[in-house]
Amino acid sequence: MRKVFMAMVAMSFLLLEGGAEGLRPAAASSGETEKEVRLSPAQSAAGWVQVITVEKKSMETELRRTGTLNFDEEKVSILSARVAGREVKILAFEGQKVHKDDPLAYVYSPDYTTAEVELLNAFKVAKTLSDKAESGAYITAAERKLRLMGASEGDIDTISRTRTVSRYLTLHAPRSGVILNSALRAGLFMNPGDQLMTIADLSSLLVYMDIYEGDFPLVKRGQTVSLETVAYPEKIFPGKIVYLGGMVDPNTRTFHVRAEIPNPERLLKPGMFATVRIRLNVPHPVVAVPEVAVLRDEHGYHVFVEKAPGAFMLRRVQTGPEEKGWIRIESGLVPGEKVAAKGALLLEGIRETNLSEATGTTPPLGRIRSPRP
Repeated sequence: MRKVFMAMVAMSFLLLEGGAEGLRPAAASSGETEKEVRLSPAQSAAGWVQVITVEKKSMETELRRTGTLNFDEEKVSILSARVAGREVKILAFEGQKVHKDDPLAYVYSPDYTTAEVELLNAFKVAKTLSDKAESGAYITAAERKLRLMGASEGDIDTISRTRTVSRYLTLHAPRSGVILNSALRAGLFMNPGDQLMTIADLSSLLVYMDIYEGDFPLVKRGQTVSLETVAYPEKIFPGKIVYLGGMVDPNTRTFHVRAEIPNPERLLKPGMFATVRIRLNVPHPVVAVPEVAVLRDEHGYHVFVEKAPGAFMLRRVQTGPEEKGWIRIESGLVPGEKVAAKGALLLEGIRETNLSEATGTTPPLGRIRSPRP
């Protein structure tokens, strides 16, 4: 229906300008393509299409980029097996929130039991020695061995106080956070070095994004950012830049940037996509055109560039952020070129009408929409 509407608008415009003669498009040159539109003198004089000269405009106060959320690697701990044994009982599971030193599982390990017995024997030996330093060394060495096997200070204190051997080794959480994945299974035998569980503190996350090479001087560590997600469209998450990449990707001509986003309510999850707005310190002169000049379809964004008086060519452009009715043009236009700032949608209607008459086909509906959202 949109295409039909645009075609009707174009036809009405032509009728107003020249009756039946206005229905005939201007004569096309041999080099005319399906992206070109030529207006007749009467159509040009009507003023329905207005042209402006492309120039740089000091408008950009923020950069808009797409990023991916991930956990902060400095706030992630991996629980690994330190001794051979068999898991007897699981106390915490994936997705569960735990605190530092919380018990996660019970493990039966003959080696750990032997180390407990060695500590009890150290206490007995210490009583037979008159040298306090020597007796203390026996106890310290036995306690250190238990710590290396995964015993906590509370476990060692319990053995020292009760002078009894615990049946199982208790695995404790190395930090507070959420269990991201767990390989613990009751009855599973584990060997030293096996990764058993990953625990991450999700109270803050990092968003990873790529910045164009030309914007490198504008981005500084400590600048504030605003993050938006599809999951929470009405909520904005503030943060700040904490890392700037040390090199430019030779393929994409971008460099990596990370920003830290506080996540006290745990609403954000690792792996989410997000739109990030980086607040700049100073306005930045960029190539920009009015928002009404930009059309879009399933392939991207387009403008009508004036090649000669009354002759326009549809050209694809890459767009950036918008501000107060102006859209930044990343590529596709250079200062000095002229574009249709008013009547771009009308030109598209005429172009498709001409194309339909030339080919005897009807263009697919929904190809061009305007203005850019």
